Amino acid sequence: MLTAIVIPVNLQQPIRQQQFHKHDLDAYRTLVGGNLEVITLDRPPASLYLNDEGKLLELPVNIRATTLLWAHHSAFRGKDAIMGPAFILGPVDRHGDDQTAPQDLIDLLFHTTRYRIQVQAQGDTRWNDNGRVFTDWFEAYAYSVHLAQQRSLVGEVRVVPELDDELRETWYQLGRANPWIREADDPPFTRDSFVGCYSIDELEKRIGHGNWCIGTAFYYRDLGFINQVEGGDEWLIIRHGVAFESMTLNPSIEEGRFESLVQRLLRATREELEGLEW
Repeated sequence: MLTAIVIPVNLQQPIRQQQFHKHDLDAYRTLVGGNLEVITLDRPPASLYLNDEGKLLELPVNIRATTLLWAHHSAFRGKDAIMGPAFILGPVDRHGDDQTAPQDLIDLLFHTTRYRIQVQAQGDTRWNDNGRVFTDWFEAYAYSVHLAQQRSLVGEVRVVPELDDELRETWYQLGRANPWIREADDPPFTRDSFVGCYSIDELEKRIGHGNWCIGTAFYYRDLGFINQVEGGDEWLIIRHGVAFESMTLNPSIEEGRFESLVQRLLRATREELEGLEW
């Protein structure tokens, strides 16, 4: 079974998750109300399905699907619109079959309560924080697209999960309780030291970059990492409000085990983490 993110045209109808068999093209066509067209999305890779005769049939504009398209595939930004209902699945696999919608996107749209916008300047690979925090995913996406259209220097935009204040405070206090992290001064370790990562792949690239200062901190979902060694690779790992492990991570990155490591940590209960039985 595949899980799709279904995006109705009517803004009064919430987006939803729906399951169907990957070879059930009739179910695909029923969702969009006709023949199919597919557009690839980026960050994360995904497939956006729509009615390929939406314009010809003068179907209403799907504002939410269009906004997602403009954020996740900038070549369409301001140049095209999605007409009629749409849905999102994952990218095709090596056999050409569809996959379930990306879990990171499902988590962002259905299981996140606070959102932050990040922008990437033309010709730059770094993501920079816009600073604003939103409590509605569509408002965050709409603002990010508006920002890109108003500022010519902005190339790409994305919406990422933002830590809630309670979790950020817990992580900060756990970091301050660590004697090495507490002494960080260039830069100092603060509540704003935590940098969110959209995916495990991004988290891996950031941590694997190496040579981080003491107090450098990254997080993915509710899993936090704070570096404890100047220019080194020794991370205090936090989840469920528990600083449960100190770990060197580059070996797992070099050996291709980092993603499975993170997935195990995300599945572990508080009791398993506290007992180091994850």
